[in-house]
Amino acid sequence: MKKLETSIKKLLRDLGIEKQVLQYQVIADWPSIVGQRIAEVTKAEKIENQVLFIKVNHSTWRNELHYQKADIIEKINKRIGQKIVIDIKFY
Repeated sequence: MKKLETSIKKLLRDLGIEKQVLQYQVIADWPSIVGQRIAEVTKAEKIENQVLFIKVNHSTWRNELHYQKADIIEKINKRIGQKIVIDIKFY
């Protein structure tokens, strides 16, 4: 199984789409990264230049998430296995 995973990663890298696939994975996994409560009031929109853009439904939540930003970035990068996100913009 590890061989298959390694082969797939190499194929994605050779095709030049590894980064895009990992970025999509962050967007798709957003609810499980932050949990249901936060996922209900946010939406992961896109990643540009290693910055994750998160739409937040309420300014109170936007402020709270700002304080959690470093922890969220760490969770994302640990889950992906590389430094795919260096900042988050909540809007």
